[in-house]
Amino acid sequence: MSKFKIDPQIVSRDLNIASIEDLLLYQHPITAKYRALGGAGGWLGVAITSITKCPDNIGSYQHYVNGSIYYHPSTGAHEVHGLIRARWQSLGWERSFLGYPLTDETATPDGVGRYNHFQGGSIYWSPATGAWEVHGAIRGKYSNLGWERSFLGYLLTNETTTPDGVGRYNHFQHGSIYWSPGTGAFEVHGLIRSHWASIGWERSVLGYPISDELVVFGGDARISHFQRGSIYWSPTAGARVLRERVRVHVKILENPTSFTLNQQFAAMQEVYAMAGLRVDWATTENLSIPSLNDVDVGGCTMGSVTAEQITLFGQRNFVGANDVVVYYVRSTVPGYNGCAAHPAGRPGCVVVRSASRWTLGHEFGHVLGLSHVNDNNRLMTGNGTFNITNPPPDLTSTESSTMRASALSTVL
Repeated sequence: MSKFKIDPQIVSRDLNIASIEDLLLYQHPITAKYRALGGAGGWLGVAITSITKCPDNIGSYQHYVNGSIYYHPSTGAHEVHGLIRARWQSLGWERSFLGYPLTDETATPDGVGRYNHFQGGSIYWSPATGAWEVHGAIRGKYSNLGWERSFLGYLLTNETTTPDGVGRYNHFQHGSIYWSPGTGAFEVHGLIRSHWASIGWERSVLGYPISDELVVFGGDARISHFQRGSIYWSPTAGARVLRERVRVHVKILENPTSFTLNQQFAAMQEVYAMAGLRVDWATTENLSIPSLNDVDVGGCTMGSVTAEQITLFGQRNFVGANDVVVYYVRSTVPGYNGCAAHPAGRPGCVVVRSASRWTLGHEFGHVLGLSHVNDNNRLMTGNGTFNITNPPPDLTSTESSTMRASALSTVL
């Protein structure tokens, strides 16, 4: 007690302080907090212990009928009560990884729940979920997303070791956050989370998440990336596991006019997801080659290319050997929506600026080994992608296998 200085102004008959010890107790931060909360007439009620040293011999506490006040020189004095206090107690009080409280119990910004922050984490409570702790990198992710006001809502579990013994997770009302030493902490929710759960969570072929759920090219679809693949979801495709990918680089001589790049890539991904392929848009580069804005593609036949195609497809800045490139031009000569004929070792296609939503995916289908079919319900229709009658167009299981078997499809 000797560390607390005596304030001479307090020494007064009105305070009924009979000794130096009483004065020191009166000045103790726990007593000051207790008085601020209403003392014996406040909601904490009467004290049921004296002010007592904590087992670490640094902090102090006092228990009351309806809660406790804990004090540490680095954190000050804060109250903890109710189910949050019960959870903290079950973890080991201040000797737990949570340490001492940093706040009193406080109403959450959404007006529904309550929380206390501690040195090593937090405990959140709501009427529907009870009280649970969150700490470390998972807590950091939860904070970044907006705490209980995020789409995740309130906690449903403490941080728990995953069944594989490697990582950790917390489940929330509307999703989960998973962490492992090799990946960090990422959220997974909704139908993507449901699908991941159905195949075995982190013990599945996919492993741990390495991204939050992402919007796919600005459209309606969503995707989460994992250590060994991705889960794609859209209203039409449902949830699909993607174990392989195609890396696409965009070279623009003339900007698309009928459909944006996002719309074309979203359409391509929608169809390719049915084949188990992820579409990665790797880079974008603007090219100024006016002489190739209207590029001669000859007969647009695989294995036969013109001098202009050789020049155009030589533009492969930042492109890996097995990556593919799309060159956006004003037109082809003769006139097509696109052409997939390319020089050896330079895989890619040409797409004209006025092409349909599905042309990009169609031309890369050729690059990955597919041929035309006479069926306007399918991506590879030879009747023009503007004539696709039942979008999104189909790929057959044989076509999907061919695409995945291509040397240009990389296993994730």
